[in-house]
Amino acid sequence: MFRKNSQQFIHTHKDEIEKLWKERRTTASSSYDHAIETFITCMIHDGFLGYFADFFSKEEEVHKGAIVGIEQACYRHVPQCTEVDVPVSAVVQPFYLIRDILLETEEIQQHPTFILPLMKEVEQFFFRLISVIHDIYASTWKNKLLAQRSAMMELSAPLIPLFENITVMPIVGAIDTERAQLITQNLLYGAIKYESKVVLIDITGVAEVNTMVAQHIIKAAEAIHLIGAECIVVGIRPEIAQTMISLGIDMDMLTTLSSMSQGLRVALEKTGKEIREIN
Repeated sequence: MFRKNSQQFIHTHKDEIEKLWKERRTTASSSYDHAIETFITCMIHDGFLGYFADFFSKEEEVHKGAIVGIEQACYRHVPQCTEVDVPVSAVVQPFYLIRDILLETEEIQQHPTFILPLMKEVEQFFFRLISVIHDIYASTWKNKLLAQRSAMMELSAPLIPLFENITVMPIVGAIDTERAQLITQNLLYGAIKYESKVVLIDITGVAEVNTMVAQHIIKAAEAIHLIGAECIVVGIRPEIAQTMISLGIDMDMLTTLSSMSQGLRVALEKTGKEIREIN
């Protein structure tokens, strides 16, 4: 009669499982071999197979300890796979080799009635393990996307120093509330950093100027005024001027010009500079 439970069985065969697991992994080949092998090796060194066995313990404390151990090991080592863009499927796949190895052990072959209860418990373990790995991947990709979005947003609203006390912010694309806040923030911090007296906001690349966009520009100009600088909006195309008039937007407090060259000429005058031709 087979008297072992799943925990005892896996602990008894731990060395055999580890040996066969390594052999099976080396027979597979992919471009992620090195990263995955390093990951699995680290998991084994962290006691993964011991946690795997204890996951099936009938003692609640041992079972909980195994779950915590497995999760901590995953959080330590899964990120090294996400950093080199290993697909989550490639990370998960090697663990399923353990199931095949368990089924092929001589002891299981001699006691086939133990296969079904063992596999049911093993599937519970895999479900928990894979859920943790997927959660780590989801969190990592979310953080990457947020970081990339933040970087894109920063690049989409740069304040560039042109001359002493003169800076320019070229704006391209649509302006929503989030981007408008970033524009105002970059204007304020940049104007202070570069000791700007005149800030040029170039909206040549803004496809549409509606009431919201115009209000954001006015608020940004007001913020610049509060720190002692002056704002000049350039790139006012005829269609934008017509839109502003039709919307009843009051732009009297702003200096608005049609081109960057005009804006730069005014900015130079306001800061006591001028451009001269050299004969």
